[in-house]
Amino acid sequence: MSSWKSLRKMEMDPLWLMRIFTIIPVVLILVAGAGALWMYFFVSSLLPESQTRVDLPGLAADVRVVRDRHGVPGIIGEKEEDLAMVLGYVMAQDRLWQMDFLRRAAQGRLAEIFGSAHIEADHLMRTVGAGADADVYPGRLGEPDRKWLEEFVKGINRYISSHSGKLPVEFSFLEYRPDPFSPKDIMAIFSAMAWESSLASRVDPVMTSLLCRLGNKRARLLFPTDPAVSSGYAPSGLKGWVPGGTLFSRPADPPNRLRIPGLRGGAAWAVGGLRSRSGRPLACWNIYQTLTAPRFWYRARLVAGDFHLSGAFIPGTPVAFVGSNERISWGSVSSPVDDADLFLESVDSDAPRRYWRVDRWHKVRVRKEKYRVRGASSVARTILLTETGPLVSNAANGKALSLKWTGADGSGLYRSLYALNRSRNGGEVRKSLAKLVAPCLSVVWADDKDNYGVQPAGRIPIRCPGDDGIAPMPAWTAVHDWQGFIPFDELPAVTNPAEGAVIVTGGRPGGMGYPFFVGCYWNDDSAHGRIKELLEDESEHQKESFRRMQLDTVSLSARRLTPIILKAIETGARWGETEQESISLLNSWDFEMGRKSIGAAIFGLIYQSLVDELFRREMGDDLYDRFTAYSPLTSRMVTKIFVDRRHEWLGSVKPHEILRKCFQRAMDRGKVLMGDDPKEWDWGAIHKTVFRHPLTEKSRFLELLYQVGPVPTPGSIDTIDFAGWSNAHPFSVSEGVSLRQIADMTAPPRVFGVSPMGSSAHFFSTHYKDQMSDWLNGRSFRDPIQRADIRKHGFNAVLFKARRPGKLSGR
Repeated sequence: MSSWKSLRKMEMDPLWLMRIFTIIPVVLILVAGAGALWMYFFVSSLLPESQTRVDLPGLAADVRVVRDRHGVPGIIGEKEEDLAMVLGYVMAQDRLWQMDFLRRAAQGRLAEIFGSAHIEADHLMRTVGAGADADVYPGRLGEPDRKWLEEFVKGINRYISSHSGKLPVEFSFLEYRPDPFSPKDIMAIFSAMAWESSLASRVDPVMTSLLCRLGNKRARLLFPTDPAVSSGYAPSGLKGWVPGGTLFSRPADPPNRLRIPGLRGGAAWAVGGLRSRSGRPLACWNIYQTLTAPRFWYRARLVAGDFHLSGAFIPGTPVAFVGSNERISWGSVSSPVDDADLFLESVDSDAPRRYWRVDRWHKVRVRKEKYRVRGASSVARTILLTETGPLVSNAANGKALSLKWTGADGSGLYRSLYALNRSRNGGEVRKSLAKLVAPCLSVVWADDKDNYGVQPAGRIPIRCPGDDGIAPMPAWTAVHDWQGFIPFDELPAVTNPAEGAVIVTGGRPGGMGYPFFVGCYWNDDSAHGRIKELLEDESEHQKESFRRMQLDTVSLSARRLTPIILKAIETGARWGETEQESISLLNSWDFEMGRKSIGAAIFGLIYQSLVDELFRREMGDDLYDRFTAYSPLTSRMVTKIFVDRRHEWLGSVKPHEILRKCFQRAMDRGKVLMGDDPKEWDWGAIHKTVFRHPLTEKSRFLELLYQVGPVPTPGSIDTIDFAGWSNAHPFSVSEGVSLRQIADMTAPPRVFGVSPMGSSAHFFSTHYKDQMSDWLNGRSFRDPIQRADIRKHGFNAVLFKARRPGKLSGR
């Protein structure tokens, strides 16, 4: 008993309690600190080491790599093929795991390292043939471009083999090692990029699901239209069907969007020498894309003899998407054309692997795929193919849906970019892009001979009269088959226009007067109109005025819609103090969607509430999330209803009643998010970007290591400084400007650019996110092209020494 009493006394002693509760946190801090130090030194040991020399078998001559203060490599040599090999080596040095991730995503092999959550997306990539370019290598390549590709692959593999014990830490986290790369891996990345950049592949399944849920008459009110086609025909019997299958269950948000960040349009413009201060053409590009970590673009500069190439590369590929070669500068903006269609197939209910075509049954071709799955047994899937394309839905009541996509037999993207990188004038730009199949691009270019222009490229299907590319057409009659493609010479190219400027945005390709039907999924003219306003504001432009234009956040949609909102809410209603103050602030707003803008916060809250009220209840949550994931669908509908006063969708509900209701909801939400005083609100407080890494889905710990953000973000869906978000996650910006570039075609050209994040994919590297501040604040850095300029900007150099094949050293 006495011992029990003494134990109780000790346990209750305040001094002991104080000691215990002091020691425990100290121990935890020491353990955490030791773990952090171990992690730091472990990961640091895997970073690309500081080298002064690398022996690289296969080089014909020595090559020097000079990195600038941001870690961007300048590769200087004597032979072009040597540049390709060293580019592969240094790209692997900076981005090897990202390159491996992209090839796996392209080939449908992410389940091997991430597990069963990726099986459906893997199966989709194999179903649509997103790696089709791999199947045509090397048949469609000439000797120079084939050689360039193969030397690039050799460089990647030299790095892998010489650093088997010092691979990026992601391989350790996921417990696997990378296989050697092949040219087919690189070609697969190009095809997957083309697929993920296809608008129709994302939007057509949503519109088809709307037809099935709402019926033709009601769904047609939501369908965007085009002046080159009458209201499209839709087959009967779809209402009530719920199409299933991988294409119809694609999530609108991460982790799906982290696989291959597809192009989401952009804004590009150029002026001639008469409208620039330098007297030479001046061109500018904002590339829109899913925002991820690490950043998507890989910058590099290459020089050998009279060959110069400086620009932004897709990681894992050896050609620049945006860049300059001293003679010409270019940038490629994805074009909102419809390059894919769904077709309704008649399948045999008794023998579902037969489909009807014109006058008889045909056998479905069967391809079996096997998926290795991390932590689980392998999974076998079957892909069914018709002469139109793969079946991408379930079969029900004798019908199923097939997909026809222009890039199914190869994208032509590598061949086109290889030739574009070596073009010297507009004629050669045109010739290089004639090879492109998918994605459809608008390339804005300017050369050193005072010429500039726009060259569209890519295959655009010619459809039967009345087919708008939205609703699935019956395949069994063959009447609705594509009738070929718009001839390349008929695409709306422009060179040295009389008005002295060219502009490319997400609007209708060729403008509203272009006679060919290219699709319905284009944006309104807001960004185009704003660029035109800003170009006309100054008689002569220079880098600084173009930089200001790149960062412009004036919303013309808000300029049109705000007076209509104010008219509705200022009359016939009694508002509280918060609401009255918001109305006053909205009246004085300048339509800037800046980070610190109060008016932008008020308008953004109203717009989100309005979209939610118009569409969510009738569509249901899942379909609503997928519909609003592509913002032009909602923005064109809002404009149609409230600006153009076409109220069919509203039925008997009055527009002003909806606007008042949504205004009140917006104010209630604003108070929850930012407090009761609207004068303390700002757009950046709710409108933010998070740069997510694919590994963040694995654990909270990895999220803390790799994720960057949330970052207050300016802009909106229709501003030049674009910021896109889905109503599934309001104000969480998932798409934005992934690359800004300006080129002044002086002699030599002066090129400036910036991307978010940094050059390295290693999270403990000083270059993992060292360009974030520049990107957020609109600063850019010089992108040198000439040999002397690259050396001048260099902070360190590595000599890649030519030697005969043998033991690799220099580590």
